[in-house]
Amino acid sequence: MCDLDFIIYEKKPNIFLCGEDIRPIVELIERDFDLNYFVARSPDSEAIPKLDSLLDTKGVVNYGDWNLNNDYLIIEKGKPLNIRSVEQRKGGVRYFVDQKENPDSIIFKPSGIFKEKILVGGFVGTISDTEFSLKLYKAFSMLIKKNFKKRIGNFYVGEKALMNLHQGWRLVTDDKSPIEYDLKVH
Repeated sequence: MCDLDFIIYEKKPNIFLCGEDIRPIVELIERDFDLNYFVARSPDSEAIPKLDSLLDTKGVVNYGDWNLNNDYLIIEKGKPLNIRSVEQRKGGVRYFVDQKENPDSIIFKPSGIFKEKILVGGFVGTISDTEFSLKLYKAFSMLIKKNFKKRIGNFYVGEKALMNLHQGWRLVTDDKSPIEYDLKVH
């Protein structure tokens, strides 16, 4: 990990993208990189869910708060996934899939539809400074910045997401926050 962890992560592109917005980016990334995608959560089991493609997320999220939605640890196919186990004070063990144990990786949190007329934000980022993680991070962030010129605040907004915003959708990081905190076109 580098001394600039905060800086690299702070510059992460935040996104509001619908499934059709992200599709061309994922297709280009998956054409140029051979990748595995693992759910980066702390389950009670070492059986870590894996996706064959980020397109498998289908542009849908399970929660209205982006902190609760899945992050995906992205590593090069063929590289081992390192899982960190932590014994809990109240008993049991939690398993962590994170960049601490997998430095040749990035994190992707997809943006997605939570429920009718609510689109929750996402991001791509890394705290690692390895050659592979920086190359993959730069490829993702460059494609996002190149393909989504519309920027509102700290977010890159896809065409479909922007259309939805103009049709009264809420673009949020937390659907329970007051509406005045929603993304707005000024």
